[in-house]
Amino acid sequence: MDDESLIYNLWRIRRTVLQMCHDRGYLVSQDELDQTLDQFKDTYGDKPSENKPARSHLNVVVAHNDDPTNTLIARFSDQEKNGVKEIKEYCKKMEDEHLTSTILIVQKGLTPMAR
Repeated sequence: MDDESLIYNLWRIRRTVLQMCHDRGYLVSQDELDQTLDQFKDTYGDKPSENKPARSHLNVVVAHNDDPTNTLIARFSDQEKNGVKEIKEYCKKMEDEHLTSTILIVQKGLTPMAR
């Protein structure tokens, strides 16, 4: 996939995740919800083939409107395929950061053992 198509997909995925969080009562700024593709490129870069943006830079941490201790992170995985090892690492990070929920955005899917 060329850089232009990939950056468009990353922008669209991140925008969808932000909207999904907002719809479920998490605090998401209107600026983030309304971010245009050009603003996304200015903020994160427009050369995914050169790791600009790095997928990990697109991660989103949001708190719930009703309970600020109820936090959610949407993680963009840098790995093409995620296995048991990566899932365990994400779970450990959740515990360390006291996060209650995670959305994992993967590139190609999970290995059969990780499902």
